[in-house]
Amino acid sequence: MKMMSSKGSGPAAIWEEEIERSERYLVSSLYEEAASSASSILKWLSKHSEDLEAGDPFELYDMLESAGMVLVQSFKQLGRTSEILNELKLLFASVPTIPLQLLLTGACFYISEGHSHGIQEFLEEFLSRWSFVNEQYVLVGTGENVDDAEKM
Repeated sequence: MKMMSSKGSGPAAIWEEEIERSERYLVSSLYEEAASSASSILKWLSKHSEDLEAGDPFELYDMLESAGMVLVQSFKQLGRTSEILNELKLLFASVPTIPLQLLLTGACFYISEGHSHGIQEFLEEFLSRWSFVNEQYVLVGTGENVDDAEKM
């Protein structure tokens, strides 16, 4: 998938066209298309995350969260909740880098469908790299200074 648009290129174009397209698929009950589109967006964002973080890291986080939400909601509607945790692990560099709301939504969908295998380990892996520093939670162990670490 080429993530360029007629409106321009870069994060704004991705946000305006590609993510909105996946959201339109979701609200139109085109769940396979929504999941496929969201997965492609997440793969592209992951591949280009360093370039995008140089601009506005909060914009990247919002794009990851929005595309991920389309993915987990589509999986739920398709009856594929048992695949949510594995798919999130595949699409993000590591479990602790999954946006919090996305992780919580995916975990809730997973549990609500009666799945429990691996959820404790998944959540422990997520929490293991977050620390409370200077009155906020930060993702540590990334080789970055705490001031530069991701904040929750």
